[in-house]
Amino acid sequence: MKLSSSNFINFKKNKDIPGLYDIEINHVQEIKKYDSVECHVVLYPYSRRISKDDYTFNPFEEYIKDITKNQKSAYQKIKSPINEFFGIFLGIIILLAFLKYRPNVLISVESIVGIFGAYFIGKDLWDDLEGFLMSISKNWRIKYQDSCYSYKLDKHSTLTQYSHYAKKQRYGKKALIPDRMEFIEHHNSSTARMYFTKEDMSLAEDNAHLFSISLQPCLVGEFEKQGYLFGVKISLNKKFLFLENGFDLFQSIDKGKKGCLDNSGNWLKDTVHYMRLLRIGRIKLYLEKGFWPNRIIIADK
Repeated sequence: MKLSSSNFINFKKNKDIPGLYDIEINHVQEIKKYDSVECHVVLYPYSRRISKDDYTFNPFEEYIKDITKNQKSAYQKIKSPINEFFGIFLGIIILLAFLKYRPNVLISVESIVGIFGAYFIGKDLWDDLEGFLMSISKNWRIKYQDSCYSYKLDKHSTLTQYSHYAKKQRYGKKALIPDRMEFIEHHNSSTARMYFTKEDMSLAEDNAHLFSISLQPCLVGEFEKQGYLFGVKISLNKKFLFLENGFDLFQSIDKGKKGCLDNSGNWLKDTVHYMRLLRIGRIKLYLEKGFWPNRIIIADK
């Protein structure tokens, strides 16, 4: 993997609006050659006076609030059909069993209840099976993992088109809107996960706005004095048929210092942690893990 550029992500303090930090992506022309790009961002303030209620990730929190309130949103919930397919599969097995061993009662109440019962049991069984696979493989080189994203952009809605236009007017530059996204919040931290297709990247200029972090202005001094962890993961993916070749980069800002943790939890200054992996759906095979010294992928201004 060859990357000629650095500082892929900007964590930039807005000079005009107190408490506002803009997150931007750079070198879009270089990375849009990949079939998909993923960017995960986490913020954890170190001050115990600052909790999740004191800052927001916009617009992701707005999208989630709209969805949970059943209001119109640019995103919609991703529905996985796998458990339904598994239920249908078990229903077909029961149907074939009746055809072979008891064809005379195929249209009876007993057979109908059995077929539909197998369908609903199969759906629940698949959920349990997924949990089991994720649990036993979490320390393996080959892992079965849960989906990173719960929401998908409705690209064909008029609302989305107007949102693209409005964002450019608001930020003074084009904004990248992820095809898929996830927002996770805990008591002290927030995480935004963004998935961009090649088509998404082609719509942007070399520098684009991703989202903003809005902190209560009265807490800015406390936030910057006590410090924070601002972590970034960038995934650059190439796809061939059902196989995806991924290259993941990890780096954080810890109280102004850029780097990553080694395998023993020690801080490595100006270093990027990388992983090379293959994906088939939700199955991941880790090929290589290592550290890339003297490399910076986050710029804080």
